[in-house]
Amino acid sequence: MFEAHFGLTATPFARDIPVEHLFVSQAHREALARLHYVAERRRVMVLTGEVGAGKSTALRRLKAELDATRYEVVYLADVAFTPRSFFQSLLDALRLDAPHALPKLKKLAREALAERWRTQHRTPVLLVDEAQFLSPAMLEEIRGLLNYDCDAFAPFALVLCGTRALAERLALRSAEALAQRIDLRYHLSGFSPQETAAYIRHHLKLAGADQELFTAKALDHIHRACNGLPRPINQLAHLCLMAAAARQEHLVDHELVEAVMATEWQAPQAAGR
Repeated sequence: MFEAHFGLTATPFARDIPVEHLFVSQAHREALARLHYVAERRRVMVLTGEVGAGKSTALRRLKAELDATRYEVVYLADVAFTPRSFFQSLLDALRLDAPHALPKLKKLAREALAERWRTQHRTPVLLVDEAQFLSPAMLEEIRGLLNYDCDAFAPFALVLCGTRALAERLALRSAEALAQRIDLRYHLSGFSPQETAAYIRHHLKLAGADQELFTAKALDHIHRACNGLPRPINQLAHLCLMAAAARQEHLVDHELVEAVMATEWQAPQAAGR
């Protein structure tokens, strides 16, 4: 295993990093500031970003940072949501028994969200991930869910999270009614070259590295190949460490990065759909 070769105590670039150890870039800090505002003010936000930009990581961090006595975070993610499955999932997350009939499902969901705010004084924060896959019917259901007291009051916050395709769908005339209810939009960009280097070093340090394992030129190659996107960076850096260990090398240089890119790795597309 390459971990022993490099004297690491854990596998770097893993998914199960504790929230408090996640690397936060400038773009992530800006996204989180807006997400907190949306939760506090019970607003509607659209968070977009390329595939692998760390959108779900931002949602994960938000959930960890919100005070559980004041907020109830509901994370919903399904690429094939129907109105029935959406409201079923929402009620399941709120720990409520769901009726079979769709009209009763929708009515109970609306009442439950309002009840959390009015009697428990907790703000439900709905995080709908992979929202680029929502059908026109689902977008209309979400628009309807936002209608309280003639649009004068909202008992919950809503974040729709997805790729650029989500923004494109919301720009269509069929989604205009929902688009007009969006208060904030933020597009999560990739790391800067300096952030990519800091990100890789951060993960290696968490795994127990006590010395540099990548040359500066190798880090630059990885940044450019991955467009500064965290998920591809994880994949490419991991493959490079494996290749270096197999060659009995203790430092990843740019030539090794190029060799791995040529034989073992698929570059990310410029824009996620």
